[in-house]
Amino acid sequence: MVTGIKLNEYDATPLYNIKAVVQATDISPSTLRAWERRYNVCNPSRSDSGYRLYSDRDVAVIRWLKTQVDAGMAISQAVAWMDSITEKAEEPDGVFLPMRNGQAVSTQAVHSASVPAASQPMDFTNLQNSLLESLLHYEDEQAESVLTEAFARYPVEQVGEQLLTPVLTEIGRRWHDGELSITAEHFATSYIRQRLSVLLRAAPAPKAGPIIWTGCAPGELHEIAVQMITLYLRRAGYWVQYLGQNIHTDDLISEIEKRKPAMVILSANSPETASKLGELAQKLAAMPDPVRPLFGYGGMIFNAMPQLRTHIPGSFLGSTTREAVDVVNQLLSSVPVSTG
Repeated sequence: MVTGIKLNEYDATPLYNIKAVVQATDISPSTLRAWERRYNVCNPSRSDSGYRLYSDRDVAVIRWLKTQVDAGMAISQAVAWMDSITEKAEEPDGVFLPMRNGQAVSTQAVHSASVPAASQPMDFTNLQNSLLESLLHYEDEQAESVLTEAFARYPVEQVGEQLLTPVLTEIGRRWHDGELSITAEHFATSYIRQRLSVLLRAAPAPKAGPIIWTGCAPGELHEIAVQMITLYLRRAGYWVQYLGQNIHTDDLISEIEKRKPAMVILSANSPETASKLGELAQKLAAMPDPVRPLFGYGGMIFNAMPQLRTHIPGSFLGSTTREAVDVVNQLLSSVPVSTG
């Protein structure tokens, strides 16, 4: 059943200052001002003293937009969608902003207008097929539409586990079996990596609590899985700093001595990079307290060859990226809070 926000049910009288709106919507003042400045969101009235005043209707709109952004949609897309709905409304105040189970439902305003509504992907099987076909045919705009649909309907973590991971696995299988060119594989993985980078930049980045460093093992260039872990941990409230591909062992040790992160998480996807990861882990284990961080690791190779885990001093974070968050929660439960 589709539910949503009927704007004419909310009073348009300006009553609330920006502090009250921030508390009611859990949005930062700087973000709200940026939305107003760049996208003309709300247009609040001004009090006699010049302070912004917002109505109940403004608060409803801000909450709705924040829901879209939290689900992975760009604010520009969310505003464009809302503007399209508003333009099509028969009455100025008769706008209905749709939601489903507390999350936004995408519409033709977000997707290509040439695609019939009945053909839009709904469950993860259809989403997987649509995304895979879009990427294999180099149709990045259609791939963006599929991901917008997915992020509007499901939490980011569910999209990662039930859409991105299966699609990447299938792309890897086809490349390995010679069914897919290297160029096509690079396009598809590059697209998903870039999309995750956008989500990472938009994810909340707390500046308190144990500091976690994430990255790829020495020589490892496949970063999508560790990008996902980084994103999930940030959304779980952790202070995570992403170090990228191909970490240099000695340089990492030196930086750990200076910065003292509480935990380091690295990923490997081949026997060669797993071996280098083991050598790095040995050096981390030899570091003295209190400089020595907790060490966690993961990657496809440790699922395919679980015997490799016996050579890595540290904590295997599980066979899925969502499982990794639970393991990190357990490992860091007794680590004292740092404020940087």
